[in-house]
Amino acid sequence: MIALPLALSLLAQPAAHAQQYEVALTTSIQNVRDPRWETVDADPLHTPSGLVAGMEVSKGTSIIVGFNTGRAGSEILVPTADGMDPQGFHLATTLTHYQLGARYRWNWRKRLVPTTTIALQLGHATLRMDENIDNDGEEVETRNEAVSMGFEFGGGLEYTVAYLSNEQVRFNVGFEAGYTNLMKLHFEATDNGTEATSLGELNPGGPFMTLSVGTRF
Repeated sequence: MIALPLALSLLAQPAAHAQQYEVALTTSIQNVRDPRWETVDADPLHTPSGLVAGMEVSKGTSIIVGFNTGRAGSEILVPTADGMDPQGFHLATTLTHYQLGARYRWNWRKRLVPTTTIALQLGHATLRMDENIDNDGEEVETRNEAVSMGFEFGGGLEYTVAYLSNEQVRFNVGFEAGYTNLMKLHFEATDNGTEATSLGELNPGGPFMTLSVGTRF
């Protein structure tokens, strides 16, 4: 007589909720191995920030989309005659990565979850050159763009800081380390004629580490 009510009560309990969606803010530190990056920035590090969103498509596996963007710049000085102030121009670039890939979460601990991510990338960069970018209203002298495809892969850990709504919502912090690689970005100018003039190439790939703060629900 006792077994029947107990069985019915167990059947009436809701199933454990699986977090199907995820959103996270990210900030990264990436080492750019291409020595030509020194022309853009003396520091070999690129530090973009971005956003990642995902949806679980099978147990442990999510499709993710996202982007990150960051800027770097330097001043190029041109030698002048003795006694004259150095002349030059400012060089600045904005590099944005768009990602589409998959993330797998390993079933290890309730709060501590290892992750593996692999994604395709679309890289977009703008290269601006101006005599003086500090003056208000100064027009950009030249602006050139480049696009290339690439990939990234990495692994990391995700820690659940807090649960809400009977553990249906997780608030997470995490980190991921890996490698990102793009095909060479080719910057070209077409202002001086019908044929494009090459301004140079850049491969902004290298190892990276990403910190994230987000939620799964």
